[in-house]
Amino acid sequence: MDDPTTFEQLIQFRAPANLSKAIDKAASQRCQSKSDYIRQALVDRLQADGGSLLGEQQYCLVIDGELIATSFKPAKDDRGGVWLPIENEDNQPFDPALHWRLKPLPLRLDGDRVVRTYPVVAKCQEHA
Repeated sequence: MDDPTTFEQLIQFRAPANLSKAIDKAASQRCQSKSDYIRQALVDRLQADGGSLLGEQQYCLVIDGELIATSFKPAKDDRGGVWLPIENEDNQPFDPALHWRLKPLPLRLDGDRVVRTYPVVAKCQEHA
């Protein structure tokens, strides 16, 4: 998930050592890197505040029922592929006060749509 080619923007910030250690511990408890953990925490907070995550739609190139590539800027495909918008959904109702949204499952083709599903777990299960 931390592939630098996937993410175009690098954001850096200063943090006291104890915050960095706390992030490290929380991330490892969720089997995530620090970057994934911070990214997901920011996404959750933006969604809770009613903000737009990226302001852009992400698309997936589909050729003969196979998911080929994703992009925010689809380009013409000479192989006859079609760019479909990626729809994000949770595997159950999500309340940021009660749940964690985990790393998404692999993209899946569902008829004529591409779906990214986020597993949702209760916050009390974080140490289970």
